[in-house]
Amino acid sequence: MAFNLKLPDERGKQLQMIAEAEGKSVVDVITDHIRAKVASGVIPADLPFVEVNKTASGVSVAMPGFAGEVSAGEVPALTDALREAGARLTPADVERKQRLIEGLAALSGIKVKRMAQGVKLVSPLTGKEYPLAFGVAADLADQIDRTAK
Repeated sequence: MAFNLKLPDERGKQLQMIAEAEGKSVVDVITDHIRAKVASGVIPADLPFVEVNKTASGVSVAMPGFAGEVSAGEVPALTDALREAGARLTPADVERKQRLIEGLAALSGIKVKRMAQGVKLVSPLTGKEYPLAFGVAADLADQIDRTAK
């Protein structure tokens, strides 16, 4: 699900200028602002439209049109995959990439597919896919970790 933001041209240009000055994308500038508001308690840390619950055997994740569960033992592999998917991979990252691929392949619950601009979660129950931007995927990993404790 994409959210469109309409800004006056002046504000849009200012946002682009901030992004350029910080060496980031506009999306990253907005994401950083949202995370700062979460950190300061202005809004809750849990993602809207996402329900993560502890179950007897692990953690369940539900979003519009998506439901899946992972065992407690698979939670670290899932959260690592969600966080690492957005990291830029260089030829020197062969070992980290291999660990990521092995971790993804080992998951019997929710699967994670890497895309150009994010990831897709694949439900083991329905096969349905749910796309997430890299930053949102990392925030979901944090939410899963908080719930699993």
